[in-house]
Amino acid sequence: MNILRYARNKDARGLIKLIDSCFKEYPNCILDVENEMTELKTIYSSFKNKNGHFWVIEKNKKIIGSMGIAPNKKNLELHKVYILKSERRKGLARKLVLKAERYAKKNNYKKLILWSDTRFKEAHRMYLDFNYKKLAKTRKLYDISKTIEFCFEKNIH
Repeated sequence: MNILRYARNKDARGLIKLIDSCFKEYPNCILDVENEMTELKTIYSSFKNKNGHFWVIEKNKKIIGSMGIAPNKKNLELHKVYILKSERRKGLARKLVLKAERYAKKNNYKKLILWSDTRFKEAHRMYLDFNYKKLAKTRKLYDISKTIEFCFEKNIH
């Protein structure tokens, strides 16, 4: 049975394992927790400090999904939406994204925005299916993976 719950700092090992497995699906996509994603070690505290929230989906005590949200001006930004490959196409990502959309609407955010690595084509199709608009702008992260991200947004009100 899948359990959707708020993340805890002690989820670090499972969360890192999830994200690392997702990154390994793509060439030259490297998870560097020590230098680039230190927030994964204390995910609850990291998002609380941004006035945000972070959830995980747990199955048999294993983290199989994740998502964070945090304010970004008048918008709410989605972060770290990951689903374990073997658990995809079961509605889990939809469940997470709908949770974020309900939160955004309830808290009067104008838009939900997210940035996604240009390599994550399956995720892009999903966001488009969820009626997110892919914008023309991109950003470079200057990280070990040489990440370039697309921006997606959805009007909430």
